[in-house]
Amino acid sequence: MKITTVISTIIMLFLIIGCEQETMDFYESTDGIDLSGENIDSISIHSSENDVLNTFGKPMEVEEIEDPKSKYLSYDGVEFGFADDRVMRLFIRRTHENSKIYETAEEIKVGDTKEQVIREYGENYYERVESGLDTLGYFDKDNRINIEFGFNEKEVIAVIIKEIGWKEDH
Repeated sequence: MKITTVISTIIMLFLIIGCEQETMDFYESTDGIDLSGENIDSISIHSSENDVLNTFGKPMEVEEIEDPKSKYLSYDGVEFGFADDRVMRLFIRRTHENSKIYETAEEIKVGDTKEQVIREYGENYYERVESGLDTLGYFDKDNRINIEFGFNEKEVIAVIIKEIGWKEDH
């Protein structure tokens, strides 16, 4: 496993989780797009925990958080965050060289370029940089979905799809 990939993924987690307010600062100034088709192997925002278990099987890791009450099921290459037994966040990352590769609805995956993301998702995005990591994001204001792509110097290293406004402490 490349150490830079692991470090970049950890940084991405902290940035996206810790920057809810900063992300929402872009909400008013960014036009929305349709993200209603976003799913990972048929699992989307608001799918049930049973749907995830039936589709993906037993998780590699389960983490439960008390405040705010939430649960995380981790699989090779993807993690699902739950509140009240419903998926509120999907996180795609590559944990090792042989990780399963998951794609977004527009067929963007870890390893793709910023240009590919913009070509598939369009020009209605916001950008931010924190701790040297570039992030490009889109909002679906009608369906209350946000997708963010985290980049190292040249390629996608993580993708987060989450319900807008969901507060997490993971």
